Amino acid sequence: MSGDSEPRKRSTTSLVVRSVLGALWFSLWFFVAFPALILFALGESGALQPGFHLWLAGALIAIANAVLIAEIVAFVRWGGTHVPLDPPPSLIATGLYRRVRNPMYASYVAIALGEAIAYRSWALFGYSLALAALVHGYVIRVEEPALRRRFGEDYERYTARSGRWFPRLGEPAAADRSSTRG
Repeated sequence: MSGDSEPRKRSTTSLVVRSVLGALWFSLWFFVAFPALILFALGESGALQPGFHLWLAGALIAIANAVLIAEIVAFVRWGGTHVPLDPPPSLIATGLYRRVRNPMYASYVAIALGEAIAYRSWALFGYSLALAALVHGYVIRVEEPALRRRFGEDYERYTARSGRWFPRLGEPAAADRSSTRG
């Protein structure tokens, strides 16, 4: 990347272990502990009732988890993890990241929304909205400025052709079709 020296090669096994631990830590807090505490605090039983909503919730959660796994694999392939303290050395602008900058964060919100649907809980729906606001604030105030400092013009070109939360459709410019890291 512009002006960066060649990053040291990290072992794939180490990256996979750190990625799995990061995903488990995040999932246990944001998709198990916090929702359970919310349901418990409000006296909601947390029991799942059969119905179409479970199919809808299950599909949403399954798709979101498939996206998460694909993106975690992409991060490891590029030599880093999805954990903000252990990022890849290069800007990733391929795969889902080719058209949208935050598919992983969008998946987190989709999982929380899926839980709200599964439990038919307005409180968990509110939690999913709060999580979306928290993630959006983090992206705007922390992550994007850090990526601008780290990758400069490469990041600016990337933001011009990719959406923050929703994919930009249409064919990218010829220079953007390469499978470069960013």
